[in-house]
Amino acid sequence: MAEQTEQSFFHRHKRWMLPILIIAGAVLIFIALKATKPTAPSQPIQEKVWTVKVVNAEFASYSPQLSLYGRIESPSSSTLSSSINAYIESRHTSEGQKVDAGELLIQLDNRDASLALTQKQADVDRIKASIEAEKVRYQSNLKALKIEKELVSLTQRTLERYQDLSSRKLASQNQLDDARRTKQQQALSLNSRQQSINDHPNQLAQLTAQLKQATAQRDSAALDVERSQITAPFTGRIAEIKVATGERVRSGDALLTIYDLSSLEVRSQIPGRYLPQIHQQLDKGEEITATASLDGQPLSLTLERLAAAVNSGSAGVDALFRINSRDYRGEPGRALSLDLTMPQQDNLLALPPQAIFGTDRVYTLIDSRLQASTIERVGDFRDNQGQSKVLVRSSVIQADDQILVTQLPNAVTGLLVEVAAVQPVLKPAPTTAGAE
Repeated sequence: MAEQTEQSFFHRHKRWMLPILIIAGAVLIFIALKATKPTAPSQPIQEKVWTVKVVNAEFASYSPQLSLYGRIESPSSSTLSSSINAYIESRHTSEGQKVDAGELLIQLDNRDASLALTQKQADVDRIKASIEAEKVRYQSNLKALKIEKELVSLTQRTLERYQDLSSRKLASQNQLDDARRTKQQQALSLNSRQQSINDHPNQLAQLTAQLKQATAQRDSAALDVERSQITAPFTGRIAEIKVATGERVRSGDALLTIYDLSSLEVRSQIPGRYLPQIHQQLDKGEEITATASLDGQPLSLTLERLAAAVNSGSAGVDALFRINSRDYRGEPGRALSLDLTMPQQDNLLALPPQAIFGTDRVYTLIDSRLQASTIERVGDFRDNQGQSKVLVRSSVIQADDQILVTQLPNAVTGLLVEVAAVQPVLKPAPTTAGAE
């Protein structure tokens, strides 16, 4: 009875029990197979080896050079202006033109100035005539003074006679008063003449002062006439012209700008870390030279002086270089790059730029592993094959140490490397070049 019940239960539920039994059997078979699979032997993890190139450290003496950027300037740049109110009569030059000292550049209309000069000259002539008249009057007064004195003596004797006659009742009182009046009038005339003679130096000094004043005004008017011709103050080149023919200008208006070709300079900033060497070389009186190229033309430069002030936020000091080239000098405002030669220094390494990581780090090889070393950049150097090298100084690196010259992006101390080739380090050439 029980068996029939179980069979009837299985038949009733076999539709969903059969899949469950199949899945359970498959799981058991999978577990059995996984438990009995063979185990592969474990492989040890190997460290990756980077193939690099190195150079042997060889110390030598080099003359570093600095690559600088500068701008041409002209300290002798002059803006010529008008000293009178006038019209532009003619213009005899153009922008960019070279002119010689004294050459006529602009002619101003000088008719008003010429009229003023004529008037001032007339004032001078009038005062000169007054001076001559004063001298003639003085000589006439001197001669008249003698006559005046004689007349005073005559009137005095006449007065004495009338006084004598009056005392003897032989002359009336009116006659005596007339004689006394005539004597007093003659004395006043003599005194006036003497005063005129005594005042002659003062009159002459006053007229002389007026003559000086009139002469200065005349000379000023003559200068205005002369300055109506705007001429070149020195041999140079016209940088800018601000007026045209027929334009009216006032006193003080700018007309043109000219700069001296012989005084062009190059202004460039020298980084602060190189200034002690520059100062030391200048104090010794040694010449510091630089080379540049402009429009394919070589320029020879000499350090003339250092700026006396430093702009706020500047990392160096401006240096002013004299341009030694006579044939080609460029134009003010043009930028150029120049190579400044530094004094020769000992115990320097010339490394390819690829050997420098960051700004002050190189890697040496010790037992096939990298070791970081801090260096001091001194400048650059261009070898006899024209290749640019970075000159560095280090107290850690020793001669013949192997220095990494492959730019590894993941270079760190302890990185395992193998050397592919050792590059030779070239000795310095007889002439040095190249730098930053």
